[in-house]
Amino acid sequence: MSAHRPDGETESLLVKAHPGLCDGWGQCHRLAPDVYHLDDEGYIDIHMLEVPPDRAVAAWMGAMACPNGALTVVDVVKRNSGPVSAEGTEPEAVVA
Repeated sequence: MSAHRPDGETESLLVKAHPGLCDGWGQCHRLAPDVYHLDDEGYIDIHMLEVPPDRAVAAWMGAMACPNGALTVVDVVKRNSGPVSAEGTEPEAVVA
C-alpha cells in the first residue's frame, strides 16, 4: 500500500475490496464494523467504497489487519472542508 495513513480529520479513504481473496477472517469488520460489511457467510460484501474522514483511521486499520490482503487502500483524499458525503458520516459504496 502506497497511500499514507489518514489523519482522521480532513482525509477520506478510498478502499477497494478483492472478494476473491477474502477467507472470512473478519479482522476488518472487527476493527471497523460500520465500514466493512460482511455477507451472511462472513465474507467481505463490498467492492469499492469511500470512507469519510471520521471513519478513515478505523478503515485503514481494518484494511491493514486483513491477513489475506483482501482490502487495498487505493488513495487518501484530502478534503478542504465539509463532509465527504451529503449524508454525513456513513461510508458510501462506489458502484464499479
